[in-house]
Amino acid sequence: MVITQRFETSYRYDNKIYRGVTRIETWDEPFGSRYRAVIETPPLRGTYGSEAGTIEQALDFLNLAMQAEGADEISFIASRQEAGQ
Repeated sequence: MVITQRFETSYRYDNKIYRGVTRIETWDEPFGSRYRAVIETPPLRGTYGSEAGTIEQALDFLNLAMQAEGADEISFIASRQEAGQ
């Protein structure tokens, strides 16, 4: 089962400030939990970071991926947690 957490996200892209949602997916592997962060809202919808061993690393990897797409002034704010598949 995959558990998701959502984070409010803001960033500057193309000289505009965007507010959106980042989803953290969490699942168990034989060697421990794994995490991946994905932007759910435009304009960077679908941008994702690499799998990571912690939520912090997942957000760091997403931050790097967003910067590669041209975003800056990126911030993530925890909001709520949901269970899902």
